[in-house]
Amino acid sequence: MIQLNLLPDLKKEFIKSQKNKGLVISSSILVTLGALGLSALLFVYVTFAQQVQIGLITQDINSKSKELSDIPDINKYLTIQNQLASIGSLHDGKGIYSRLFDFFSVLNPSPPNNINLSGAQLITTDRSVLFNGTTGTFESLNVFVDTLKNANVSYTAPGTDQTTKENMFEQVFVQNSGLGRSSNKQVVSFTVRAIYKESVFNAANTNVKVEVPAITTTPSATQSPVPQAQTTQPLFNSEGAK
Repeated sequence: MIQLNLLPDLKKEFIKSQKNKGLVISSSILVTLGALGLSALLFVYVTFAQQVQIGLITQDINSKSKELSDIPDINKYLTIQNQLASIGSLHDGKGIYSRLFDFFSVLNPSPPNNINLSGAQLITTDRSVLFNGTTGTFESLNVFVDTLKNANVSYTAPGTDQTTKENMFEQVFVQNSGLGRSSNKQVVSFTVRAIYKESVFNAANTNVKVEVPAITTTPSATQSPVPQAQTTQPLFNSEGAK
């Protein structure tokens, strides 16, 4: 069978272009519909699904934040910035506890009431110093306790040129004491607790000095009756004296 194509070339090009045109239009329609569908899906996700997701995440964040905020002093340890900000205050509030070694020679009474320290413990939590040692008699121990009670500390506070003077210790008491022998000699062992003032070891204070006033604190002197001036009226009259 023989087929003859009687269409001219121009007609064939026209038909081909019409087919291509239809294909392009169909493809454009499909792409447009796909874009519209994708846009609709994005709209639904942003408007509804994403808002629900954001709400759930926000609720979880608030719950975790509440758990953190309930931790005591969390702001002091949560960020590096807070740590760095606290360095200055920690430095200003630190104590120079090595000053205690300079105070020993001043706080030790003169012979024969001097003491021999076997140890000294400084406890910063309750601002106390424990003096452990021995001395010759209980009278010498009382002299040491009175020395601590009457010791004064003088210092120059920051930002001022004036010297402040106050008692070195707020409280002084004998925690325990006992009589014993050491090297064939009678000794009194003791532990004395003294509550010191914050200014004593404060690093911000300068020119810190300790002194003990020269006063008499023995009971025989402080508790003796004060002599009274003789009155003009005698206790006994002349008739009673006879």
